[in-house]
Amino acid sequence: MDEDIRDLLASILNVRLDSLAWTQASLPVRWGGVGVRSPSVLATSSFLASCHASAPLVAQLLPSHLRTIPDAFVNQAEVIWQGLAHATPLPLGSDASRQGCCDDGSSLAISSQLLLQAGPVTRARLLASSAPSSGAWLHALPCANLGLRLGNDELRIVVGLRLGCPLVRPHKCICGTEVDELGHHGLSCRRSAGRHRRHALANEVIVRAIRSAGVHAELEPPRLLRGDGKRPDGASLDPWRTGRYLVWDFTCSDTLAPSHLQSSSSTAASAAERAEGRKVAKYSELVASGNYSFMPVAVETLGAWGPSALALCADIGGRLATESGDTRSHAFLAQRLSLAVQRGNAAAVVGTLPTCDNRYDN
Repeated sequence: MDEDIRDLLASILNVRLDSLAWTQASLPVRWGGVGVRSPSVLATSSFLASCHASAPLVAQLLPSHLRTIPDAFVNQAEVIWQGLAHATPLPLGSDASRQGCCDDGSSLAISSQLLLQAGPVTRARLLASSAPSSGAWLHALPCANLGLRLGNDELRIVVGLRLGCPLVRPHKCICGTEVDELGHHGLSCRRSAGRHRRHALANEVIVRAIRSAGVHAELEPPRLLRGDGKRPDGASLDPWRTGRYLVWDFTCSDTLAPSHLQSSSSTAASAAERAEGRKVAKYSELVASGNYSFMPVAVETLGAWGPSALALCADIGGRLATESGDTRSHAFLAQRLSLAVQRGNAAAVVGTLPTCDNRYDN
């Protein structure tokens, strides 16, 4: 069954899934996978959680002389689960009847094993994929009318980047650099076709969300120029909090760029956090004036969010929930912003092709 699901996933996505890519893909999204679960891994967690949850009812149904007889299938499942989870103990109490708690034990062990045998690039990719909100785009309802549906080629590329699958035939980028089959060069190429698109899409998501929360806002505010003529990406026209106006600036750092790889291969979202620090220093004059609350928004190419980006998304999401009454507003905003980054990634990879038709620039 595992092999059939693996072959179907590879066929649907049009990517080559080796054993490591399939192992990662079969993990839950929060553990860096794509949520297409492996039956052989998930079955034991489901069975054990079901047994514990139904134990009180079974005890009422069975006669007393049968209640003390151990269930051989439960013992067998526990042995299999321990083999998957290694040193992780089985959940106890109410957690034992929750499939998610049982599944986390085996998922943690599998994720840790992938990290142990990974090189710097793969390790950075795995850490970024399991960072908070990194997989938000995978939870989005693929509705074209809402702008939430990725095209077939976009989906192939963004899933391939998450899993480390080959995406293109090795070729020379339009900038002259050699591009390997993973296509990572496009994410940091200065002539990348996806940089401007990703930036524009992300800021459009942010400003629309702020406006939906009942606060007037604009992009590229003309009255907030710095001494060098630079200006932030957007600002509110109404006070955001304590009489201060919200100002934000979006940036997307490449998780796998050589300048970031040493830190991103040891700590998730380190590139995004450093980028936010640079943005704060860049716009320190605005903060010093006391009239503005500056929030840098940094999201890495492989999905990890900086702390300021997470905080602003939660803040706007909370206001949207108050305005609309929908408690899922925060999740929906995270999905849209995550999708904007992924669309830019797809355009960046395709943009390295010498015969690129720029179909993602429209």
